[in-house]
Amino acid sequence: MQVDAVILAGAPADPDMVQPGQVISRAMIQIGQKTMLQWIVDALKSSKTIGRIVAVGDVSADGLDEVVKPGIGFIENIMLGVRACGDVDQVLVLTSDIPLLTPEAVDDFVTASLETGADMCYPIIPKQVCLEKYPTMKRTCLKTAQGEFTGGNMVLASPEFLKRNETQIAGAYAARKKPLKLASMIGFGTVIRMLIGQVLFPSAFSVPLLEKTLSGILGGSVSAVVSQYPEIGEDVDKISDLEAVRKILV
Repeated sequence: MQVDAVILAGAPADPDMVQPGQVISRAMIQIGQKTMLQWIVDALKSSKTIGRIVAVGDVSADGLDEVVKPGIGFIENIMLGVRACGDVDQVLVLTSDIPLLTPEAVDDFVTASLETGADMCYPIIPKQVCLEKYPTMKRTCLKTAQGEFTGGNMVLASPEFLKRNETQIAGAYAARKKPLKLASMIGFGTVIRMLIGQVLFPSAFSVPLLEKTLSGILGGSVSAVVSQYPEIGEDVDKISDLEAVRKILV
């Protein structure tokens, strides 16, 4: 089974990542002979599980089936891209700043996600896997009873599920840097267990607990899928990341 892919490419490049005075999407930053977006499109085109590829942003790349004008904000861009896919069962939504992405990483995540039958799947990558393959790239990790993980920069979801939960997803995104607001959404009990797990007892917080909590909030099944491909989580969001990726790809 193939799914359509939506690449979120509306974010502007940070000034320290481009030439003085240059204003472009982060996706259009050059890495070797390709833009960051082109590296991602090429990986998707070479994968076995991806059908049409839609990009949301003021961007261009060989292999894109459609480019959608961006809206205002991250969540609106997700919905614009999903709507452009039309009547499909599942869609892969990913950011445009993971140029290390490989076809194997895409196929592994999509296949494993489809097998869960969940409404939405999110990749988590073991910290040790990231350190072993890309020791110069630092990621934020979360301790759980199942191990220490970092998150990936893509989700596989049902368009109907995303549309139904647009308001909740927008609220969670807006609260991502506001601990008290986020806690009020997912429950203070869950947050307290998460904090205890980070500081004292990792077994106090688990991946199944997080899945259950999110599933309850969103009114559908949410599943975390463990990926052994750190490329999914190695996003370029600062100049040190860009320099590290250029050394790997160029």
